[in-house]
Amino acid sequence: MQMVVDWSLFSSSYSLQGYLNGKELGLNDLEELADCVHRYWIKGVNALWEMIELGYKVDGGYPDEKRKSHESMCIPYEELSREDQLKDIYTIKQLVDDTTWQELGGEEYEDEFVKYDIGW
Repeated sequence: MQMVVDWSLFSSSYSLQGYLNGKELGLNDLEELADCVHRYWIKGVNALWEMIELGYKVDGGYPDEKRKSHESMCIPYEELSREDQLKDIYTIKQLVDDTTWQELGGEEYEDEFVKYDIGW
């Protein structure tokens, strides 16, 4: 039986854990929460790499280019490009409801999402 990982769902679960961890720590600043999301995403990438070593396959494939792009993202949040930081913030937008997004001050990031064409 082939063991397959859906990277989108897998990484989203780690991102959600990061967000929830940040909230448990009492964080309400989107940049700080995005830092938590990013740290957990890195944990997810490392878990994925371990699973690949154990014989798991990634749904849709996991070419060397994708791995290299993931490797380059395994740096602290503050060292990411602004575009990549915004992707972590956008991930939070996808994880919460509209009311929570507004309460977190998410509207202030909307113009940057447009500027960098971030949305999925």
